[in-house]
Amino acid sequence: MNMSTYMKRAVAVAVLGVLAGCSLTPTYERPSADLPESWVDQAVAATSDSPSEWNDLFKDAELQQLMSEALAANHDLAAAATRIEQAKATAKMASSRLVPYATMSVGGSRQKELNGARSLASSDDSQLSVSYELDLWGGNRANVQAAAARVAAREYDMESTRLVLQADVASYYFQTLALKDRLAIAQKNLEAARSLMSLVEVRYDKGAASGLDVAQQRTALLNIEAEVPQLQQSLTETQSALALLLGRVPQDFTVRTQTLADTQLPSIAAGQPGDLLQRRPDVRAAEADLVAANADIGVARAALYPNMELSATGVVTNWLTGGSASVASLAASLTQVLFAGGELRGQVQLADASRRELVETYLQTVLTSVKEVNDSLSAVSTADQRTLLLTQTVEQAQLALRLATTRYQAGSDDLLTVLESQTSQLNAEDSLVQARLARVNASITLFKALGGGWSAI
Repeated sequence: MNMSTYMKRAVAVAVLGVLAGCSLTPTYERPSADLPESWVDQAVAATSDSPSEWNDLFKDAELQQLMSEALAANHDLAAAATRIEQAKATAKMASSRLVPYATMSVGGSRQKELNGARSLASSDDSQLSVSYELDLWGGNRANVQAAAARVAAREYDMESTRLVLQADVASYYFQTLALKDRLAIAQKNLEAARSLMSLVEVRYDKGAASGLDVAQQRTALLNIEAEVPQLQQSLTETQSALALLLGRVPQDFTVRTQTLADTQLPSIAAGQPGDLLQRRPDVRAAEADLVAANADIGVARAALYPNMELSATGVVTNWLTGGSASVASLAASLTQVLFAGGELRGQVQLADASRRELVETYLQTVLTSVKEVNDSLSAVSTADQRTLLLTQTVEQAQLALRLATTRYQAGSDDLLTVLESQTSQLNAEDSLVQARLARVNASITLFKALGGGWSAI
């Protein structure tokens, strides 16, 4: 086949492509995820109350203020916003390929004799050039689709970052309150242990208690004292972590609220597992990346075929002096890569493999979301049961300590019974606070797992 024949056929193929509006991008289909019809703990999931925002989840003014501050100052969230800007800039560049490209140049020249006696010649000219690449195979359109999908993916990524940030702020906030409660319990029990220490010493001085009693109570007192600085250190570290989320230094930050006991525990409706495909921003981001990869295949396939470009040029000379002359030209060019060592085919294979990888990533993200909701529902149920039982345990432990102390003062029981009751009460009260925190954290985790706190578009 001679070059002339090849060019004629290439032009014919190009014209047919234009007439047919050819696109080589595969039709996108959402991968079919194996979703259950209901949750494992359906009784918890079926609750009627369903808050849609963090402000609705916990009616806590200080927490709401801290979340607003974090959203305005958090560096991770700001970085996510810049990634959206980058994606939008890339999309803008991709869209520019769909419109003509125009340039203009203006120039002039003047010639004189060396002795400066007279001018030999002068000219002024301007040139306008316009070029346009015909998107015969839909490669440019596919590139625009891919870029737009990546903008959406980065926006969903930012929503995921926002969701995690709000959950972390809530978690550290309530952990701070729980540590304050645990510290207060330890200090209260420390005062009780000191009072008992005084009682034992008085009884020892009167000969009603042994040296063993004194040593045992002093050991118990020191053990409780040792808990206080450890809890204080944990409180400092937790508040510092919360300050970091707010973009603040720890020295300038403290949580004003003093107790977890007043926190109202929310109920959250889980909906149906299929709802996660729309409610979770990380699932939406994974699908948007998949849509972009699907469009990338169209870009790679289009590169295998001829590229046609139209260009027009207009030149005006001596336009400043009035004696102008105009020249215009119109041209079309057809470019086809004849040999690239398999690079273009490799690009198609790479794009297809990337798409298949993102299919697996999407499916794994969906399955992970289902697991997280199931685990969170189970955690809510477990925490409710544990809180109820520990509330009863604390009541009995407090009663046992009062009775043991009274009997010891009357000489009816030895000190060991009092010490055991004292330890049981401290452990029960501390465990109850931790159970309450676990219940709050279960609600936070469930709300985050359901994709709560943001609105899908």
